[in-house]
Amino acid sequence: MKKITMMAAIAASIAAMAQPVTPETGVANDHTGTAGGATGVVFVPRTAETGYGYDDGMTVIGLTFLPWAAPNSSWDVTGVRMNLGWGAYRDTSAFDFGVFSASRSASGIFFNLFGNYATAGATGWQTGLVNVVDDRMSGLQIGLVNYAERLCGVQIGLLNFAHSQHFFPIVNIAW
Repeated sequence: MKKITMMAAIAASIAAMAQPVTPETGVANDHTGTAGGATGVVFVPRTAETGYGYDDGMTVIGLTFLPWAAPNSSWDVTGVRMNLGWGAYRDTSAFDFGVFSASRSASGIFFNLFGNYATAGATGWQTGLVNVVDDRMSGLQIGLVNYAERLCGVQIGLLNFAHSQHFFPIVNIAW
């Protein structure tokens, strides 16, 4: 079993090294030179967050247990995400369910007992006790308390806030 795992790791490393990085897919890094000497230019892969460096990854299935995430909380989840505690991933496009969910951007259907949180916007359906979107919410929020900086959709709950528009209890609609 150890040999198979080692061979898989080596194969993955070789595949990663074989991917060409060009000016279109990477960012120039000229830190390879020495003081006063010639400077070489190396291209490293781009990422959405930093503009350079290595891509953190994407997974089809995300699982969190308390604060621990599998495979990795800095990855994007596209598919299904289950949160047994605090579930935080970078970006989520998925069917998401569990206790609590947090993402930079979220799109899909989110059913979490305590709530949902998105910092860079959300699209779809959020259900939980408290639903918060720090940017634009496009879709439906159902919960005890719903908040969106900008709303293009419907909020159903005891307290509904669309900061850029208005506050309205029970049902809040903005287009």
